[in-house]
Amino acid sequence: MPISSERHPFLRGNGTGDSGLILSTDAKPRLKWTPDLHERFVEAVNQLGGGDKATPKTIMKVMGIPGLTLYHLKSHLQVIHQHFIQSYAQGPKLT
Repeated sequence: MPISSERHPFLRGNGTGDSGLILSTDAKPRLKWTPDLHERFVEAVNQLGGGDKATPKTIMKVMGIPGLTLYHLKSHLQVIHQHFIQSYAQGPKLT
């Protein structure tokens, strides 16, 4: 079940197929993962039962955002995975 478009503040499309996603102009357009977009990503992963059960294709279906591709999701998953590996390796920070 896709997340409602009313809850997507980054979907600023003009009704002509423009999804409002922030893409670079590179040969392979890079997506800017805004905090709102990342929150929707996390919601989709949680809705699917967590990181062990969610796949890029099912995440894309649940998010239901026009213009979002498997390439974007796979890239974001790699970044998130790397972040958690680095955080785990560094251990807890004492303040």
